[in-house]
Formats: sequence, structure tokens, C-alpha cells
Amino acid sequence: MKIQDEVAKSAEMCVIGAMLIDEKALANVIQTLKPEHFYFDELKATYQAILELSSEGKSIDFVSVLKKLVAEGFYDEKQAKQMLFECANVVPSNSQAEAYAKTVSDSFKARKLREIGTRLAFDGVFAENVNDVADEVMSELYEVVSEQHKKSLKTVGDIGTQVFEAYSSNGQDLENRSYTGFSRLDEILKGMSAGNLVILAARPKLGKTAFALSIAENVAKSGKTVVFFSLEMESSEIYERLLSKRAQIPMNTLIDRRFKDKRRPQKVRAEEVNKIAEAIDEIYALPIKINDNPGCTVNDIRLESRCVAAQANLRTKSCQERKLDSRDGEPPLGLIVIDYLQLMRSSKKFESRNLEVGAICRDLKCLASELGVPILCLSQLNRTSDESMRPSPSELRDSGSIEQDANKVILMWCIEKNLNERGFVESKTIGVDVALNRRGTTGVTLFNFNGNYMQFTELDRKYEESKPKKIWR
Repeated sequence: MKIQDEVAKSAEMCVIGAMLIDEKALANVIQTLKPEHFYFDELKATYQAILELSSEGKSIDFVSVLKKLVAEGFYDEKQAKQMLFECANVVPSNSQAEAYAKTVSDSFKARKLREIGTRLAFDGVFAENVNDVADEVMSELYEVVSEQHKKSLKTVGDIGTQVFEAYSSNGQDLENRSYTGFSRLDEILKGMSAGNLVILAARPKLGKTAFALSIAENVAKSGKTVVFFSLEMESSEIYERLLSKRAQIPMNTLIDRRFKDKRRPQKVRAEEVNKIAEAIDEIYALPIKINDNPGCTVNDIRLESRCVAAQANLRTKSCQERKLDSRDGEPPLGLIVIDYLQLMRSSKKFESRNLEVGAICRDLKCLASELGVPILCLSQLNRTSDESMRPSPSELRDSGSIEQDANKVILMWCIEKNLNERGFVESKTIGVDVALNRRGTTGVTLFNFNGNYMQFTELDRKYEESKPKKIWR
């Protein structure tokens, strides 16, 4: 028997023995220890028998477990009795049941990782299947690692202590809450906290990417890292939107490179170049990371985000060890932005697109909870004949489960188009409706959106619902 197998067997016997001596030990391990974690069949069958006794409301002791094993036909009475005696006698300390269970769980993970590596070496990876194999391996690796991120029961006393610490903390962001940077909207939204899945939805060509970028920029300016996954546009296109807003230079000027057009006045071109240079310096300092992979999956987002979070933690820890200001380290991960939901694909197959989008949405919710970071996910609304009508969450495209999984749903629509003296659209009045908020209130905030500069400005006036006109007959 290999050394790692001997360690696993010893731990498996100890955890079984601890439960035979004191059935209360089961309550300490049942959340983390599963039958499939056991390597040896006889011990796996014993643990399964203990779980069944517990679910039946029966006591767990030497005699009851012995009867259960014999009745199920796993062993004859003599063999079962000898095995249970060995388990009870090998336990060094009954109070260490959780430590034994952790060793069993870790041994299971080690075996799974070895299995994945062996299969890769045996089956081989070829150019024709490299992407499929990579997705499959990442999924399997995550399933192994994610065991440690599963949440367990907490007493209300422990939860209350945690809430009180959040209330009494002096400037510490224990909830990792990020704000949009728009005061009226934040008053309604109450920020985006760790574990939140926030859906930002609008009909096509309404400026939702520009609005999400404004939020990302404001979060970055508050001292947090933002990871922006763009499945629709290239990173250079995303950057141009940031640059246009910061430099206050129209998008068309940047796209057409008009600041290099010698037919225009030299003074105007020089001013534009200076504005661009200053804006680039300002944007350079922002902790925003952009991924423009159009085939991004939830596993890709998970892997990239976990790397960013781990990097930030390592640098902060390094600064603390060297007694440097923690601000010298990598800013903590404060927000993940995904643009947009309907362009994502799952690594698994589903019968319909609705089921696939629903599964992606649930995975994103789990990811937000796992990383302790809010996720702002953009989504499209179904088109209607009247684009100026206030939308509802039921218009979210491709899945009815988006609303169920989200903590907050923000809907955008165009209320009116503002024309200049020549009759051209100069800007739009946009309604931003917090239509669903599981922690806060709901309501509408008005914005002015200038598409030339990709700039949203919060308006002071309140939104008034237009009343339908009466039709007299």
C-alpha cells in the first residue's frame, strides 16, 4: 500500500471511529464529507450506513451501525464487527473529527487530480481537440477545488457578530461593496455588495456598454480593481470609449484620426493631441483589466478573476510583511463586468438556449459568491415597436430565470431624444430603473447620455410616469 493510501485509510478509520464513539461528531463533518470522498469500499459503505441511520432519525452507535451493515448485506457479522472495533480503537482523539474529515477530503482531491493527469497522459492531447480537452479539464479541476468554497450552516449568533462588525468598522469595507459613482442611483441601489449578481439590461444601441464603463471607471477611481470581459467589442474599442469621455473628444474624431488631418487648423489639432495625451496618462493609472475574448465561458471568467484576486492578495500580504502602506499593493478586486450575457456559451450542452442562459446565470451567481465580489452582467432586452416604453424584467432576452438568480436588476430605456438647433440628435434622456432590488429600494434615475463623448450625466429632476392618453368614443 502506498504511503498516501495509508494516510487516507487511517483518516477514514478515525472519522468513522469518532462517530461510533460520539454521534455528535457527525454534525461536525456532514457538511464537508461525502461518501464518494472515501477510497476504501468498506469504510465508504460504513459512512453511507451512518448517513442513512441519521436520515431515519435513529441513533448512531456501534450496535446500530453493525446491524445496518449486516442487514444491507455488505459483510457478515464477524467481519463487520472486527472492522468497527478497529475503527473505534484507532481514534487518538474524538475531538479531532473535523481534522480527520479534512484529511479524507484532501486525499480525495489529490486522487482526482492524479486521475486527471493520468488520463491526459494516457489519452493524449492533439491539435484537433485541444480546446475541448482544455474546457473539460478546467471544469473538472474547478469541481475538485470548489469543494472548499461551499458554504455551511451558521448560527444566527455568528451571523449577528459578523453584521455588527460590519456596522462598527471604521472605514473597513467588510462587504466589499462597490458603488456606481452616481449619487442618486446609489441612494436607490445601495451599492453592489460581495456575492451580488447585478443585471444591467437595455435594448440594443442604447449605451449600456458606455454606462457600464462609467461604473467601472468610478469603481476603479475608488481604489479597487475592475475586470471587464468584453465579448462584443475589441479592447481597443473599449479603450476609445474611455478616452473619448476622459479627453472630451468626440468618438468620430478618434475613430477617423481627425487630430492628424492637416486640413484642420493646427491649433485645434494640437489641443486635441494634448487632451489625448493627458487622458491616456490618467487612464493608465486606473486598475482596470480588459479581456476581449469573444468565446469567453464562465470557466474562463472564473480562472482570470481568481488569478487577479490571488495576485492582489499576495501583493497586499507582501506589503504588510515589509511594513509598507497596503495601498502600495495591488488594489483588491472590487467588480467584474461582463458585456454581455447573451453572447456567452456554456461548456456543457443544453436542450435549448433558454436553459443554457439560465445555467450561465446561475454559474455567475455562484462565482460572485465564491469570489466575494459583485458581478455586473449586461443583458439585452427584447425589441418592441415602441422603444420609448418603460421596460419590465419580463422582457429580459433568452431566459426567464435571469430575474430569479439576480440580486438586482437595472433596466435602461430612452425617454426622449434631445435635438439641437439644426434638428440633429444631440443627446438622449435615459431612464435607469432599479426594477429589482433584494437589498434596497426600487425607482428611476434620469440621465443625459451624450453619445459623441460616451458620457452619462445624472440629472436632478425626478422621473414622472407619462399617463396614457384617453381615447374618447
